[in-house]
Amino acid sequence: MRGRLLSGRYELGELLGAGGMGEVWRARDRELGREVAVKLLLAPGGEGERKEQLARFRREARAVASLDSPHIVAVHDHGTDGDSPYLVMALVDGRTLHDVLAENGRVSVADALGWAVDVCRGLEVAHAAGIVHRDIKPANIMVTGEGVAKVVDFGIAKYTEERSSDPRLTRTGEAPFGSVLYMAPERFQQRNGDGRTDLYALGCVLYELLVGRPPFVGHAAGIMYNHLNDEPLRPSRARAELGPDVDRLILSLMAKDPDDRPSDARAARVELERVLRGGGKAEGAAAVVVPEPVPAVVRPPEPEPDDVHPPEPEPEDMRPSPRPHVVAKVPSPLPPPPPPRRGRRNALVGAAVALVVLGIPTAVVLSSSATSSSSSPSGRAPVGGPSAAMADEYVVGVAYDWSIDESYGEERAAIVEAAFKDAERTTHKRLPVRVVPVKDDQQTPATELLDKYPGMIALIGDTSSVDGVETDFDQDMAAIDTCKGGSGPDFAFGMMPSEFEVGEQEGRYLRGAYDADKLIVGSDYHWDDKLAEEDPNHLKLGHGLREAGVDAVESAAYPEEMNEADVARDVQDSRPDTVTLPNSRQRDGWVDAVKKSGQLMVVQDNYEASCDSEDDHEYTDARDKLVPDGTLRFRSFHDERQPKADCELFPRVCAAPAAQRKMFEARGGVELYDGTLVLAAGIRQVMDDGALPERGGEDEDPGSARIALRKAMDAVDVKGLLGRYRFKDHQALDRPVWIDVREKGTWKQLGTVGSLTG
Repeated sequence: MRGRLLSGRYELGELLGAGGMGEVWRARDRELGREVAVKLLLAPGGEGERKEQLARFRREARAVASLDSPHIVAVHDHGTDGDSPYLVMALVDGRTLHDVLAENGRVSVADALGWAVDVCRGLEVAHAAGIVHRDIKPANIMVTGEGVAKVVDFGIAKYTEERSSDPRLTRTGEAPFGSVLYMAPERFQQRNGDGRTDLYALGCVLYELLVGRPPFVGHAAGIMYNHLNDEPLRPSRARAELGPDVDRLILSLMAKDPDDRPSDARAARVELERVLRGGGKAEGAAAVVVPEPVPAVVRPPEPEPDDVHPPEPEPEDMRPSPRPHVVAKVPSPLPPPPPPRRGRRNALVGAAVALVVLGIPTAVVLSSSATSSSSSPSGRAPVGGPSAAMADEYVVGVAYDWSIDESYGEERAAIVEAAFKDAERTTHKRLPVRVVPVKDDQQTPATELLDKYPGMIALIGDTSSVDGVETDFDQDMAAIDTCKGGSGPDFAFGMMPSEFEVGEQEGRYLRGAYDADKLIVGSDYHWDDKLAEEDPNHLKLGHGLREAGVDAVESAAYPEEMNEADVARDVQDSRPDTVTLPNSRQRDGWVDAVKKSGQLMVVQDNYEASCDSEDDHEYTDARDKLVPDGTLRFRSFHDERQPKADCELFPRVCAAPAAQRKMFEARGGVELYDGTLVLAAGIRQVMDDGALPERGGEDEDPGSARIALRKAMDAVDVKGLLGRYRFKDHQALDRPVWIDVREKGTWKQLGTVGSLTG
C-alpha cells in the first residue's frame, strides 16, 4: 500500500492508524507539494449498494469541506480510488485524546474543560450547517502542540454506520460498536437524534477526561443498559477536588432525554466557560489524595420477560465493579471429573475407535401426512428392533458416548424422530428412514456397524464417539456432528462454529467492549502455527483471536501443570488485558492469581458441551463456582438453563410446541433437532435425484446411497431454530457464539456476539 497513488495526486506514505472502517495514511499532495492525511475507507458491497453509498459519501464530504472552524480538522478533498472512497484532510501535529488518556489516565480540570469548550466551538459550526457528527469520542478529538482541540471525522459517521453490516469490517479487530462508551440513549433506540446527541457524547468524553475512565464500563450490553437507565457516578465522588458545578454540568450533558440537555452547542459552551472560570473545583479544594474511581454497576441488558418492574438502582456507594476483585468464597473440593470420554480424545491419542450397537428400543416409523390410519401416524404399528417389517426403510444412527447410560440414547433418538416428523409435515414427503441409537463401548470396530445395519445411510449426534480415525468410515458416511465444529472435508459435518470462528468472534467482542489488546490463552486450546500454515483445518482459537486483532499468546506451560505462582509469573511477564481460564481441576490456582493481578477472566465453554451428560454438568457447575462475578463465558451451544434468554434472538425455540420445548430442556436438544432438519434436507435432495432407491428393490445399493447423501450435504441450505445452516469444507458457516457474564454465582446470558456487535 505504501507508495500507492490515489487519483494520480496523493501518494501514500506512512500508515498512521487503522480502525473498523478504514485506514489513515500520511500522504503527499503532489499537486500542491504539501503533507496531508488521507483516510481510506472500506468500499461498499454490491453494485446497487456501492452506487448509493458512494453518492452519500460524496454529498457528505462536500458538506464537511465547507465547514470553516479552527476546531474542525479541515477536509481538503475527497474522491474514490476504484471503489474505495477517501478523504484528504489537514495533517495535524498532535495527539488524540485517546492517546492522552492512555498516557495520563486523566487530565487537569482546566485542560478537560478547555478542550470541551473547543469541541463545542467546532460543533456550533457543524450543527449550524445541519451536520451532526454522531461519533464524538476521544479518538476523534485531536489536541495540537499548542493545546487546541480539533474534531476529526465529520461527515463519515453516517456513511460508516451504513457500512457497519459489511462482514469485512470485522476482520480488522475493531467492532462496529466500539463507540458504545459514548453513545446517547436515543442511538440505542434507533432514533436519529440531532446535535444534542453529540452533546451527550461530549459529556461522556469530559467525564473520562476528569475521572480517568468512561461513565459506564464493563461488557457492551451492560453499558447499553447503563446509558438507557442509569445515572453515572457523580465525578466529585471519584475525584474529590471537583465541585458541584462540574457534577451538574456533566449530568446535564448526559441527560437521558435530549430535551433535558443544553439546547445546542452554544448553550453548552456558555455553561462550560462559566464552570471553567470558576475553576470547576469544590470550595476550599487543595491537593488531595484521590480515591480509586468506583465504576457504575453493569446491569443486564434487559429484565426477564416476566419481570413487572425494573430493578431499583442501587445506591452509588454500593455499586460493584464490573471486574470485581472481591475474593470469592472457596467452594468445597471439586467432584472427581467424569470418566474420560475416549471417543473425543481419539484424534489426540491415535487410538482406533470402536463401538457396539445396543439393542434397539421401540422404533418410530416415520411417514408422510399423505398416508395415515387410525393405528399410527404412518399407517402401520410401530415395530421394535430390526425386522422384515422395517425392510423398506434406511437407518439413521443417533450416536452417543460410551460413558452415558442407555436412556440418554433413547432420549436423543426421540428428538431426532420428532425433527424428522416435522420435516415430513412441512414438505408433505415421507422420508423412508428409521432412527436407532448407537453407542461406542470400545469393543466392536466401527466398520462392523454397517454389518449390523447394512441399510444405515447417516449418523447424527456425537459422531466422534463412533466415527473412527483409523477407518474409512468418515469418507463413506454422511455424519452430522452436533457437538463440535468440522475437521475438514474428509470428516464429519460440524454443526458448531469452528475453534477459529469462536476465537475470531470472541476477539471482536473483547476488542470492542473492553479494548483488549493482549490475551493469555490458559484454556485447553493450544495451537501449532506451523501446522496451521500447512493445513487451514488446524486453525484454532488463538489464530481466531489474532485475526480479530488480539495478541493471543499461549500460557508459559501446559495449563494443568501451572500453580498459582506459575500463573502469577506468566501474567507479570506477559502483561495481558485478559486471561482465559483452563477447563480443568487446576482452575483454582489460575483464578487466585488472576484475581490478584486484576485482569478480565474468560471461560471457554465450547465443544462437546452440547452432548454432555448429567455427570459432566455436575463437574462443570462445581468448576464454575470458582470464578468470580464479572467473569465472561463464551460458548457455542444453546444453554437450556436460560430458556427465556434466546426467545428474542431465536423466537422459533420458544414458539415450539410444548412437547418439543420439553425435549429442548436436554443439553444439546436444539442443536440435535436442527441437525436433523439439515439431514432431512439432504435426504430429500437424494430422493429427488433418484439416488435413494427403494429398500429391498433390485436397484438398492446402500453404499451408493451413503455416498450420494454425503455429497448432497455440501449443498444444503436450511433454516433451523438457531439460524441458517450451510457448509464449507464440512464446517457450518456463520454460527452463533453466545456471551454470558457471571452474576451472583450464576451465568447470565448477554446475547450472541452478532446480536451485540451488529
